[in-house]
Amino acid sequence: MKLGMPALVEYRSIVENVELCHKLGLDFVELNMNLPQCLPETLSYQQINAHKERYSVDFTIHLPEEMDLSSFHPPIRKGHIERCKQAMEWAHLSGIRVLNMHLNKGIYFTMPDSKVWINEQYESEFVELLYESYLELYKLAKSYEVMLCIENTGNFHIPFVRRALDALSEFDNFYLTWDVGHDAKADFVEESVFTHYQASIRHMHLHDYNGQSDHQPLYSGIVPINERLNIAMKDQLSVVIEVKTSEALAESVSALKKFSPDLIRLYGSSHQASEPDV
Repeated sequence: MKLGMPALVEYRSIVENVELCHKLGLDFVELNMNLPQCLPETLSYQQINAHKERYSVDFTIHLPEEMDLSSFHPPIRKGHIERCKQAMEWAHLSGIRVLNMHLNKGIYFTMPDSKVWINEQYESEFVELLYESYLELYKLAKSYEVMLCIENTGNFHIPFVRRALDALSEFDNFYLTWDVGHDAKADFVEESVFTHYQASIRHMHLHDYNGQSDHQPLYSGIVPINERLNIAMKDQLSVVIEVKTSEALAESVSALKKFSPDLIRLYGSSHQASEPDV
């Protein structure tokens, strides 16, 4: 198991994120491509490799959240596929293995007494387009030796989304990210999906849910943190402590040492912070 942190919106540079990661004794930073400083055009693979060497810190990538690989608009779908390909090449050159991504469930029409999801109304077309996109991307992912990990966003229990996942599971490099905070916010209804696809889980987003908001510090809500960490340890997952401020990250790392000392001991003394070479 490796523990990491997300790139923070409060920081304007990757160096600040890497320095905090190193200071907290964590293993990696998840580069969020929603941030301008986390793009292939602004952060070269040479810079990433230099940070890795200097700070002994690794990286994962979070693809843009607006990515829609099943868009009914061919130019939009093609553009999103191309961006995903560029990100995979960037990851390959940087020695990054994990790319986290959402499955866009599309838009809905608001009716007087219900919501109508367009992708559900046109489900066969939605699944076909999604399958075709991933057919192309999974093939490239193999050649680049990277993993595209689809994250739950409170949507895996929606029937048409679950059926789309079932279709994608036919690929032998179908991988998932278990976001345990999103799962808690959805009343844990997504947990059964991850039980079913346990062998496909490669990545975890770890944060708490307090009944009102997720992305809360660890051990401050209803998520069974130690239970989830034990799964991550057993299956050797990469785990992002996905709280969004430096203060909440420090609080969460401190809470891990307090409430899960046995796990931290298993995690190993080799992950303690040390001063980087200058």
